[in-house]
Amino acid sequence: MTADTAIHPATVLPTGPDDDRTNAGTFATCALSGDVLAAGVARHFTRSTLCGWEMDALVDNVEVIVSEMLSNAIRHGLTGSRDLAVAGTPNLVGLGLLRRGRTVVCAVSDPSTDVPVVREPDYFSECGRGLHLIDSLSESWGWTPPNHAGKAVWATVSASDCG
Repeated sequence: MTADTAIHPATVLPTGPDDDRTNAGTFATCALSGDVLAAGVARHFTRSTLCGWEMDALVDNVEVIVSEMLSNAIRHGLTGSRDLAVAGTPNLVGLGLLRRGRTVVCAVSDPSTDVPVVREPDYFSECGRGLHLIDSLSESWGWTPPNHAGKAVWATVSASDCG
């Protein structure tokens, strides 16, 4: 893990007296530095979190979604149109996983106010298909309205969506 990585373990948040572990809400976060090691840390965090939640069937799809969102955050969110460099402040992106029943919401935040733009993929290019992959592998996806702290791109995946 990178020096800027902070992982906060998932905790079960019961929502009522009759709720069991499969219906409880859980949340896990991971702060990542915008370097080349971030994607591996994010995939490991995602896999270990989902396996801990006994949602192994979602791991492959959610790992791809998180990888694509993280790549976009590093490529575009840390180099957005506004001046993001603040003296002494590391460039961080955040990864959050929220579980509610059989559904997981994954979100990646970055400091940019630039929103994602879906473009026509160039099938001969190495980039430009990430949002299409996210759309294909998730039930739904979008982003929070940008503000002074940036934005978060999110996607939902349900256990019933995975074969």
